[in-house]
Amino acid sequence: MATYETIKQKLETNKQEQLLHFYEQLNEEEQRDLLNQIEQIDFDQLETANQKDEENARITALPSHTTEMFSPEELTKMREHGCSLIADGKVAIVLLAGGQGTRLGHDGPKGTVNMDGSPETSLFALQAKRIQALQHEMNTTLSWYIMTSPINDDATKAFFHDNQYFGLNRDQVTFFQQEVSPALTPDGKVMLADKATVFQAPNGNGGVFASMQKAGILAKLQSTNIKWIFFNNIDNALVQVADPLFIGYADQQGADISSKSVKKAEPGEKVGVLGQRNGKPSVIEYSELTEEQRQQPELQDANIGIHLFKVDFLEQTANRVLPYHFAHKKIATIDEQGVAVHPAEPNGYKLEKFYFDVFPYASKMSIFQVDRANEFLPVKNKTGKDSLEEAKERFN
Repeated sequence: MATYETIKQKLETNKQEQLLHFYEQLNEEEQRDLLNQIEQIDFDQLETANQKDEENARITALPSHTTEMFSPEELTKMREHGCSLIADGKVAIVLLAGGQGTRLGHDGPKGTVNMDGSPETSLFALQAKRIQALQHEMNTTLSWYIMTSPINDDATKAFFHDNQYFGLNRDQVTFFQQEVSPALTPDGKVMLADKATVFQAPNGNGGVFASMQKAGILAKLQSTNIKWIFFNNIDNALVQVADPLFIGYADQQGADISSKSVKKAEPGEKVGVLGQRNGKPSVIEYSELTEEQRQQPELQDANIGIHLFKVDFLEQTANRVLPYHFAHKKIATIDEQGVAVHPAEPNGYKLEKFYFDVFPYASKMSIFQVDRANEFLPVKNKTGKDSLEEAKERFN
């Protein structure tokens, strides 16, 4: 158990003494809790926040495949191969669902957003129904691992319970929580939520691998001989969960990671693209590309957050320390007098990890470009482009 002396020394070493500023004003239970919170902070990891590759990184394309590159017979064989892997219990599914529906005008987890007022058309239900259809076709059961966050874990579990898991067996659905990270002031000080609490927020989708390991999921997948993890975000209303064609393609390619992409709607579309940074697989952010690179036909594979990871690869890389990235946000905190502050403008930085920072560790990555109209309908905004409004029009 953390002691005041050891925590004080830790904070002095890292120049974060402000976290104990109100310590003497707390009762014994609050003091113990605060010390334990501080003990969990990895200040060495905070030093890696927003690591950058060297400027002028060499950006190159990563070749992708389209269905047009294969004959009908080859596509049939690929799908059959994917079906056999699913039927043989070699595939599991991981869903990233830690977000809230706030930007969509929805009170609750983003996965509970629906198309017509019914839970049966929620984003969660749409994916559950696709899993059901696959299971019926292949006479098997697929394990579904859903990453929640501390802010939506209880509500997500209640939603599934209240809707009888949308026809799935309770035992095949496992929830696990992503971890949290502190927030920093512009001068690098860890922020307090109140006198007794360090401000903590979900640490981004890149925390999924460490969270899977901590929850024992990676070990379980290895022990049950799972080969591939189908990995996707909650906010794509058209995701083809555990797509057999994609699985067959990935297995034949033999890469550590296979990713689905869609062709950019236009060269200037503000999306990350799948490519190579200094010869290693990466997601290249829009801001990292020059105008000339944005126009290149080879750099048109937009990342849509659908991937297949080999379990062996994730087991080998789960202990990799992925860098933090800064997200400038409005953070409820307290001032030096302990008075609550609810800022009108961003006043600090949440620290987030991105899952694609694991890509450079892959020995090989393959890309399968699919049709946007049939497989990619992002639900990121309330109205306009990539919105719930668009999704409802599509489904109704």
